Amino acid sequence: MEQITDCTTWDNSNVYCSIEDPKIEETLTSISKRSSLLREPAELIANSLQELDSKAEALIPTAQKLMLDHHSISIEIYTLRTFASCLTSTDAKDEKARALLSRISKVNTELNQIATPLFVFTDKISEKHLEIFLDHKEAKDWDFQLNHGRLLSEYSLNNSEEQIISGLSVDGLHAWGNLYNSISGKLICDIDGEKLGLARASSLLRQGDRDKRIKAHKAIKEAWSVHEESSASILNAINGWRLENNTLRSKGASKELHYLDTACHQSHISRKTLDTLMETTFENRSIGHRAHKAMAKGMGIEKLGPWDILAPAPMGKGKGKIYGFKESIDLISEAFSRLTPQMGEFAQMMYKNNWIDAKETEFRSPGAYCTGFAKYREPRVFMTFDGSIGNVITLAHEIGHAYHNWVMRDMPFVKTFYAMTTAETASIFGETLVRDYLFENCKTEEDRFEITWQDAEAAGAMLCNIPARFEFEKQLVEKRKDSVIPASELKTMMGNAWNTWYGDSISETDEMYWASKLHFSISSIGFYNYPYLFGYLFSLGIYAEKDNHGDKFNELYTNILRDTGSMNAVELIKKHLGKSIEEKAFWQGSLDLVNKSVTRFEGLA
Repeated sequence: MEQITDCTTWDNSNVYCSIEDPKIEETLTSISKRSSLLREPAELIANSLQELDSKAEALIPTAQKLMLDHHSISIEIYTLRTFASCLTSTDAKDEKARALLSRISKVNTELNQIATPLFVFTDKISEKHLEIFLDHKEAKDWDFQLNHGRLLSEYSLNNSEEQIISGLSVDGLHAWGNLYNSISGKLICDIDGEKLGLARASSLLRQGDRDKRIKAHKAIKEAWSVHEESSASILNAINGWRLENNTLRSKGASKELHYLDTACHQSHISRKTLDTLMETTFENRSIGHRAHKAMAKGMGIEKLGPWDILAPAPMGKGKGKIYGFKESIDLISEAFSRLTPQMGEFAQMMYKNNWIDAKETEFRSPGAYCTGFAKYREPRVFMTFDGSIGNVITLAHEIGHAYHNWVMRDMPFVKTFYAMTTAETASIFGETLVRDYLFENCKTEEDRFEITWQDAEAAGAMLCNIPARFEFEKQLVEKRKDSVIPASELKTMMGNAWNTWYGDSISETDEMYWASKLHFSISSIGFYNYPYLFGYLFSLGIYAEKDNHGDKFNELYTNILRDTGSMNAVELIKKHLGKSIEEKAFWQGSLDLVNKSVTRFEGLA
């Protein structure tokens, strides 16, 4: 694999100089002291929760101050946690950083346990008292968050129960997610006698050498098979915890708290929106099948294998163009600048400030993500850059996330708490800008083929792979209601989910995908899958408005981004585009655009 030598690494020295920075201990001490000061007002609220009707109004000033103080301390915790997570992402064996994460988790849990009476208070007070609560120069910024949270208020528990769940989750629920991260970060894959970490082995799946891809896929599968019992235990424990939590919360409620109700609430969408999205996509999954079949034709093979679905376009003798890191930044900047110069300048700023860490390290975490330092309102991007066109698109995806955060940096922090659905809209919008720019600047048919290959690859991923993940996770949760699911059955379930959505467009399924895909083992959120499909089609629906709004489109797009933390997705699109995402017509319009891009690729393939 060709090594890219000009990748940047993070410079987080303005936050903390290193893991040894004495400011870290000072911050932890300050957090503990400030948290302790919240105990008295929190207990005052706790002692009055049984008499809210008569005591709520008198408690409102205390609750307002408690909420703002809790929020201020949380920002310190978020910032410190991001710093420690950055260290473990680049080196999963950094024991000091892992120990720091454990300490941060403990102080965060302690803070939330102290403030639990506040959360119960804001869920249970009357509409009249909530209106008074929000009639405050700072508290008013919490309008959407509090009202949205109250949609599931009938599933709130009493103060003691909420505190118990919060405390037990550290060494219960989240310990399983941490175990997965530890295993994946230290996993070694043997490829032709070469020992590679998971991140580097995974990057081979994006390389042009098909033989190497097959060997990498096999090595990753074998490495995870060694840990299949641990991986199965992780999935069973995480989902068992969530189901038990929902059962406890459903007692005395008007109806059972369904796991998809929880997921949709976290995603700021309605169940009707999710159902309509998945139904419309299922009806159009043949578009993804056609994309795979055209890709196979372009490769000169009968069908794609699981090791081919991320492959670059076959060019000449099988090796496509390798992009330098700075070259990729410049390309992304040019593409973004066509929407607005500010967006292009932002991409360059991310590079110049060393806010992107893309250089390969031995025990690096797999995948890519965008994070940020809450206290400083600065985004950061993590990935492992190998120079493939797919990596260029991934870089654009993550910088798209970062730009979303950047255009909200002047807003109250609480108004930037957007859901994963709209988060993926901004990132995939960034991808679309780059793909269109590349295609319009192609000089040869071979260049056009390479770029439209990315369109086909995205269509296959979003219309087949993402829904297959959703299908598997639904089956997983349903079966976990009755019993623990062994690794052998998880393999069968994953194979069935792939068959349902991929059909005959691939040669075989990836039965270990439930272990190798880290999204299933994230303890903090379930169904980390359909939001990608949502964001893909949602962003295409927004992008399709570009010509209708001319010079004002950037203003429209920016306003949509800035509103993502202040309203749910249904209201967001109704306000800015006058359309309903609960109706099939919206999603079908986006799928028609995907169909056009796949048809274009078929003509070139």
